Amino acid sequence: MIRLVVAGVPVAQPRQRHAVVRGRLHNYTPTDHPVNAYKAAVRLVAMEAGIKPLDGPVAVNVRFYLPRPKRLLKKKDPDDALPHTVKPDVDNLWKSTADALKGLAWNDDSQVYRTTASKYYVEKDGMPRTEINIFDWSDAQWHNIYQSAPNASGATKEGPASAR
Repeated sequence: MIRLVVAGVPVAQPRQRHAVVRGRLHNYTPTDHPVNAYKAAVRLVAMEAGIKPLDGPVAVNVRFYLPRPKRLLKKKDPDDALPHTVKPDVDNLWKSTADALKGLAWNDDSQVYRTTASKYYVEKDGMPRTEINIFDWSDAQWHNIYQSAPNASGATKEGPASAR
């Protein structure tokens, strides 16, 4: 398992902008958008960790910790991380992180066969961050954590899909 922790506020991938240049449509993300700095931070942490692109199937577990608003800093509020249920959407946070890791943790996005992404408000004394766990298919630790894979009927070792 490869574990990366990226300090700083996670940033979601924005919708692409469009421009017509010499009669051709071009899609782009503005160079001054905060997502570019976030992606650079993810790449820097990956490079400093010395990871090499994995060749086979890859599973990824990502946890995004976003700043806690003042309304959740009262003494009566829990100290632990809390589920984050407002924007940005978790899928857009995942997109920016996956884009940053392409070519560093895996060669192509198609190698990622399973993702688990969740977002939280940081702990009361915590700092915003992104925690990334990358598992190679052959990694026994991944199989111990996620032993059940659905069969053709949607059932797992835990029971049929309708019972979950």
